[in-house]
Amino acid sequence: MKTAIPKLVLLLLPCLLFLKCGKIPPPEILKTRLLITLKDDKGSSVAGTVVKLYKNAADTGIVRIADSSGILYYPDLEVAVYYWLAEKGCKNNRASETTLNRPLIKGVILYGYAVLSETGTLKIKNNAAEPYKLFDSTFTVKLPADTTYFVYPKVGLHRIRAEKVSTPGIGKDSIIQIKCGDTTYINLPF
Repeated sequence: MKTAIPKLVLLLLPCLLFLKCGKIPPPEILKTRLLITLKDDKGSSVAGTVVKLYKNAADTGIVRIADSSGILYYPDLEVAVYYWLAEKGCKNNRASETTLNRPLIKGVILYGYAVLSETGTLKIKNNAAEPYKLFDSTFTVKLPADTTYFVYPKVGLHRIRAEKVSTPGIGKDSIIQIKCGDTTYINLPF
């Protein structure tokens, strides 16, 4: 009997070790992540930029400040469509990428970017009873009657052409100065 117990222990010990070592750990669940790179018009990193990452207008979002690398990392996000607004002084990313336009992918890191430019706000109000088409080298918009539209063009002189939709090719030009951080108004017809 004395020899049977040690023999039994010797026989069971490898089985116990095999069972303990043979367990495969569950796969690690990767978090959904987003990396946003911030640059200015010259391609330089923009430190001190305040970036708000949000899902919709009602979302308070996540606010971060970029360091000298100009790269922001957002770990552990939900699978949703996210938007970002980057601002430093009167520079912002409204004339650049503000979303990936698709939901993030579970367990994957996705990359976005933002080019910060000095921009102003252009508020266009169509007071006419018919639709207008407005365009310059950076945007084209068709405005239905009695509507308002906002555009965020870069600073400088812009030649805006306005045409009635019913008479394409016939219209008026207006040269406007967009200043950094200012709001410029266009009322149609002009």
